Amino acid sequence: MSTEEKAYPMSITELMELEAEHAIRAYILLKAEPREIPSIMLALSTFEGVKTADVVTGPYDIIVFVEVPNQDELGRLVINKIHSLEGVKEAITCVVVRI
Repeated sequence: MSTEEKAYPMSITELMELEAEHAIRAYILLKAEPREIPSIMLALSTFEGVKTADVVTGPYDIIVFVEVPNQDELGRLVINKIHSLEGVKEAITCVVVRI
């Protein structure tokens, strides 16, 4: 049932599901200084919106999955928090799209 058809008031569960449908989800691919990876992982675990962070092999060192309320929050997370971590050399943000 779409939100236009939904009877109001909504339960808190329904509101949370609606909010989750409109959340911005993204994968952030990080290149990092190897010696700084443990401290980067620790810092990532404290950031609101970070759902998972994994150290990987290949061209990137860490892949982070985030879910935030909107694009502005995504920008603040990536620019103000992740890019400012010591040892982060590069961050590529790949936003999940619904098709």
